[in-house]
Amino acid sequence: MEETSAKRLLRWQQIVGQLTQDYNSLSLAEKEQLTELLSKIERLQIRLDRLFRKADGEQICADCEGACCAKGHNHAGLVNLLSYLEQGVTPPAADFTRTCPWLGPDGCHHQAKSRPYNCITFLCDKLEVSLEKTDIDEFYRLESDLRKLYFKFSDLYAGGGMSGLLLQAERLNGMSLLSKKTAEGTIPRSSNQNEVEF
Repeated sequence: MEETSAKRLLRWQQIVGQLTQDYNSLSLAEKEQLTELLSKIERLQIRLDRLFRKADGEQICADCEGACCAKGHNHAGLVNLLSYLEQGVTPPAADFTRTCPWLGPDGCHHQAKSRPYNCITFLCDKLEVSLEKTDIDEFYRLESDLRKLYFKFSDLYAGGGMSGLLLQAERLNGMSLLSKKTAEGTIPRSSNQNEVEF
């Protein structure tokens, strides 16, 4: 298990380093477009987190010690890492020996606005019964809106799928996560490219 954890950590560090380089090489116009889309995602995620906290989610999750986080190493995706890069903030350190590399004794190390989709949109039974019906309806409406925005990344970038970056990077086999998708296929990041329209 330690060998697997070490391999995942090394691969994660490579992904973060490469994506940081790729992000830094984007044109100002493309970064502005990403910022616009990421800010919509971040606002929705903060609203979802408020509902999570209203249900006493922090305490409920601390009590169960993150049982739902067992596959967390596959949750952090392109949107989440770009959120940190766009803010100029270093993403939290990953510890792949834990059930989730970003779950510590004090809870999730990701800020709510940058938390993986699977994490920010999950309501276990204990959380759901702690909310009023109107709050539950609002939660799932926000989740639906958020999913649509995540799918935009999936439509635009080769690494933008809903699965985590460890899986996406393996699937892309060396191609940049920010390689653009077009009707004709994927354009490698190193090609001359037109700006992506959001």
